Amino acid sequence: MAAADSSGGDKYRSHLAGDGEKNTVWRHGAPPTFDTVNSLFEAERTQEWPAGSLEETVQNAIKTWEMELSHKARLQDFKSVSPGLFRLSVNGGRPLTGEETLAVGSYNALLANPILPGAGAYDAAAETFESSHDLFRAAFPRGFAWEVIRVYSGPPVITFKFRHWGHMDGPYKGHAPTGDKVEFYGVAVLKVHTHVDEQLRAEDVEVYYDPGELLGGLLKGPLLVSSAEEEDARQLGERLGEAAIVSASGAAPQSQACPFLASAKREE
Repeated sequence: MAAADSSGGDKYRSHLAGDGEKNTVWRHGAPPTFDTVNSLFEAERTQEWPAGSLEETVQNAIKTWEMELSHKARLQDFKSVSPGLFRLSVNGGRPLTGEETLAVGSYNALLANPILPGAGAYDAAAETFESSHDLFRAAFPRGFAWEVIRVYSGPPVITFKFRHWGHMDGPYKGHAPTGDKVEFYGVAVLKVHTHVDEQLRAEDVEVYYDPGELLGGLLKGPLLVSSAEEEDARQLGERLGEAAIVSASGAAPQSQACPFLASAKREE
């Protein structure tokens, strides 16, 4: 009942409203709404779990945790984790504390891979909490949906398979939108503590997935060229075209022999 009372009308997340959130500091000034991503989730999910099932409970617990991590500014306002015990590790990397995870944000925590910056795919060290969220919000304007595919074990150590997906209807790091579905699968181990109100509190989360499944889809689109770069390219093309005409005629005076090179000499 506590979860229903705090849902604020959201079918999949708790701790958005009610007396328990009176003093919550929201990152953007007010509780978020999830109508757009909920519509995507309901239209394209592959599983619809029975109400009250372990699968639905785990799925909603993770959605609530992601909501709090993305929208609550203080760890003390989180209800989905045990603040002093929480740790998050990705692909066997160094576990982050709750405060560290809140500081960098979910995307930077999940994409802190030393291989990605060199490939031009993502550089967690160069992104802030805000810039990382802006980047993926732009790429997935319909939202980035998430579902539980299968639960392998129940509390206190919950192991499950998940799917995360969206449609690349916006640009990503200079790459044009493709409109394609971009998705990846992963496995997570969630160690929980059951609180007196029967809500699961995450104490330790381990996530395992291939970031290439996500980023490969986002880098498929052709590189976009800025208007300034287009203008530079246009002017260079004109100058090279004039130079080619002059070179072919062989009769131009020295000052007109190669406009591109002549201007370069003047700039020296």
